[in-house]
Amino acid sequence: MLIIKSRIFRYGELLEKFSFIKRIAAYAALSLPFTFLPAYASMEKTAVDTDIRLNQVGYYPNSRKVAVVVNNSGNASATEFQVVRVSDGRAVFSGRLTAAASWAESGETGRQADFSILDVQGQYKIVLNDKGRSESYPFTVASDIYYDAAKASMRAYYFQRCSFELEEKYAGVWARAAGHPDTAAAFHKSSGRDSGSLNSPGGWYDAGDFGKYMVNSGITVGTLLAFYENFPTYFSDKSLNIPESGNNVPDILDEVRFNLDWMLTMQDKDGGVFFKLTTLTFPGYVMPADDKGDRYIIGKSTTSALNFAAATATAGRVYAPFDKAFAQRCAEAAKKAWEWAVKNPNVPFVNPEDVKTGEYKDVDFKDEFIWAAAELFITTKEKRFADFLKGKDITYTGEPSWQNVHSLAALSLAAVDNGLPKATTDGIRASIVKKADTWLEQMDKHLYSIPDIKFIWGSNSIFANMGIGMVYAYKITGNNRYLFGAADIADYLLGKNAVGMSFVTGVGSKAAANPHHRQSVAQKVGAIPGFLVGGPNAGQQDAKHEVVYKSKLPAKSYEDVYKSYASNEVAINWNAPSTFLFGAVDALMRNIKK
Repeated sequence: MLIIKSRIFRYGELLEKFSFIKRIAAYAALSLPFTFLPAYASMEKTAVDTDIRLNQVGYYPNSRKVAVVVNNSGNASATEFQVVRVSDGRAVFSGRLTAAASWAESGETGRQADFSILDVQGQYKIVLNDKGRSESYPFTVASDIYYDAAKASMRAYYFQRCSFELEEKYAGVWARAAGHPDTAAAFHKSSGRDSGSLNSPGGWYDAGDFGKYMVNSGITVGTLLAFYENFPTYFSDKSLNIPESGNNVPDILDEVRFNLDWMLTMQDKDGGVFFKLTTLTFPGYVMPADDKGDRYIIGKSTTSALNFAAATATAGRVYAPFDKAFAQRCAEAAKKAWEWAVKNPNVPFVNPEDVKTGEYKDVDFKDEFIWAAAELFITTKEKRFADFLKGKDITYTGEPSWQNVHSLAALSLAAVDNGLPKATTDGIRASIVKKADTWLEQMDKHLYSIPDIKFIWGSNSIFANMGIGMVYAYKITGNNRYLFGAADIADYLLGKNAVGMSFVTGVGSKAAANPHHRQSVAQKVGAIPGFLVGGPNAGQQDAKHEVVYKSKLPAKSYEDVYKSYASNEVAINWNAPSTFLFGAVDALMRNIKK
């Protein structure tokens, strides 16, 4: 038997834990054709035990591999588990379940099954030797196991394109007509204009509805461009099968530019930036082309200006090798937005009485100023932005969100060359590693190997952003434990969680299938793949709107029904960290050694 407690492990050290005979068996099973361990005695059809929770996509040969067995009446007597190869039912590894542990947030008691030593590529299942035969969903061990998930996550943005026809050769069964031309969106009085309209086509639909929001676009674009800066060859040209593929520009930059082009239309002549482009209320569950509601340019705020400034400043350096004119336009627009925000440092956005679409309420602007200043400084090298950052906390304080973008500044300053003193950047990097250490300490004590969080709206994005923090910690230190920690969080998103399902549509044996996403509902051909749904949300704000939750426990407050906007909606700012996490772990884990 083998119980691996350390997050850092080496093959030789693991084999020393075996008796001489078991060492031979493990070596034969893992390094040679699977001929040593006997085939599992019974190959009859067996229902999947959904209380065996694991990453339904799979694992890298050299990654940590741990499943959770939630105690129930059927498996309580099991003390050992086997890893069985799907193709012929041969058991290739045996191990002992750990001692039971509990998690109050899910109301569960369970044990871990650690099979990290398994490093031969193939498809497998976990089998328990209990009263009958309990087996898990299948999973795969492969050297590029997250690539398809990362690609689907990034391609989801193509399906969110506004004012754009999705052709069958790119969209498959999800092809659709263009919706919302937005060539003459009327100015709402909250915009500061009494009349007229704006030509503002393109961009991404923000979430499950058809609105376009500047605040959410800011963090989304910032996260995706940060991924590109860290992994510039990952989503290369022709990798995503989008209309722009083949133009000698990385596909990720083509897709992000589609939204940037819209963002640039939303800047007012004085440098300020309009808050959103939506109807007055949310539309019904219809296809984009069938939503005929009047569209408005609504609001203008400090947050919209600064999110715009940060995102376009980043674009000003990222796009320079491919389109200098566009990059310069972005950088100039960013400076104008910054100057407007400096003159208007405390302009919150509040929905007008006749507007019921997303408010993205935020009354603290210090974090937006820091993020925008950091990106502008990196791009322009202008002293005024460095001066603004002096004396301010620019360390990493935890996972970012649309409402708190403070840590995005730290991630950029830690990873991208800039003119700050070395002691300053070293301190920023140390703060990232320190926070990652805190999360790993929590993960080591947790039944599901995840950090402690509050299960609020969009909880899955909290986890994904934590995973990004650990990716940066790995890149700073080169210490494998941070990369393994990031992969553990991906395990949670892909099935090793309290509801036993993958939270990414179309990815995994039991994946979210009924997201709160209007096209997916109206088209009736199944959920578009690659969307990270919001996840468990203890607030259950939609319980009063026809959504019946089977549990009130925070980690189980999730329902895979399309009306559950509180737990099952999709959003561009949630997909961005999942794209980053899956892509980064894939890029880094391919070369990792135990």
